[in-house]
Amino acid sequence: MSELVFSRRHALQAIRQVNANGRDWLYENYPKPGGRRAESRTGFLLHGGVAFPVKPLGRLANALAGRPMIGNPITDVFRSYFQSLAFELTTDSVDAAEKAAAEDEAQEADERQRRQAETWARPRQALFRRQVFERYGAICLVTGCRTILSLEAAHVLPVAKGGTDKAWNGIPLRADIHRLLDAGTISIDPDTWTLNVDEDVLDDYGQYHGLELGYVLADRKGSTLLAEALRARGRI
Repeated sequence: MSELVFSRRHALQAIRQVNANGRDWLYENYPKPGGRRAESRTGFLLHGGVAFPVKPLGRLANALAGRPMIGNPITDVFRSYFQSLAFELTTDSVDAAEKAAAEDEAQEADERQRRQAETWARPRQALFRRQVFERYGAICLVTGCRTILSLEAAHVLPVAKGGTDKAWNGIPLRADIHRLLDAGTISIDPDTWTLNVDEDVLDDYGQYHGLELGYVLADRKGSTLLAEALRARGRI
């Protein structure tokens, strides 16, 4: 049996390939040893509102990692491995798994909308947003996006962690970039003012890795405080 060696990045690559080609493609191209196709009844990974069968998905991810599988580990081996990479798993049937995945995605969308509505409703937060946009302009510093409905004022150091609502503690970001900053999958180096992109999101956001932000961050009033806030964020 080949050892499972794939990383979360390989798993996400596998998920994108399945999204592009379909589940039947996955079953056909990554069957059980001997080429026998067998559709999964239980054992699914939930991601982005879709349920993925863990065994063929694991075989695909392992192949992407350069270790095509020869053996046929039981489903629980794949489940445990995907769980170790922080994926959500279920033992439900395919129909129940698809329903659960769709419900999870809908709940996440509702939560995003609720947070956005709260941001616009809180006068203090609205003032912070306006001041950050006045400081930098209504433009995402990473992507260059100028669509106002897509832009948010991101706290560099969250208020709950000792940050402030002063404008120097904020940067304008597109909503998805803001989520990545909050998740810790992107960060700004306070010494070089360059953007670091984690390998988990490198395939989709790798074009921004190493982006130089010093020209817009380093020479402004409060940049020393901003650098300290970035260092403090890195210690969270």
